[in-house]
Amino acid sequence: MITDGAPNSTALINDWYVLQIKPNGLKIAETNLARQGYETLMPMREVTQPSRHGLQRSKRPLFPGYLFCALADGQINWRAVANTRGVARVVTGTGGQPAQLPSQVAHDLLLATAQSGMLMAIPRYQPGDPVNVINGPFAGWLAKVVAADDEGRIQLLVDLMGRKTQVNIAGEDVERRQG
Repeated sequence: MITDGAPNSTALINDWYVLQIKPNGLKIAETNLARQGYETLMPMREVTQPSRHGLQRSKRPLFPGYLFCALADGQINWRAVANTRGVARVVTGTGGQPAQLPSQVAHDLLLATAQSGMLMAIPRYQPGDPVNVINGPFAGWLAKVVAADDEGRIQLLVDLMGRKTQVNIAGEDVERRQG
């Protein structure tokens, strides 16, 4: 886990690799990799899901089943990393080499992730932008942005029983739709 509020300079210069973790092995893998001196990153996002007790908010991994691990060139011991408790395997790419996260993607993820591991960035939306609602009572609906404020609230235009209706929703509960 990133240890301070902003990414440190060593986190930005290290190479980041992808590890597949065992089911329910996230905390075990993070703890054991930290004991070996490796830095890990698992961006989390908050989702709202219906349950029998109403809507429940919970933290979910942005990339379920995978963990990113920072390794400097001189300290790579793939056998130790692959055999760490909680780690299922080191993800390999072409030629059987460990899959490295592209440096720009790693840099952007580090900048967008808070100390708690939660994603910080809320994309800015413009009126007319097409979006998918991903959380809340309108999850799965397609809508258009009418207005957005600086506090992360978005006003959407949804088709509700054949009528265009405006609803207010949190900016984290929508994602930009392509097209």
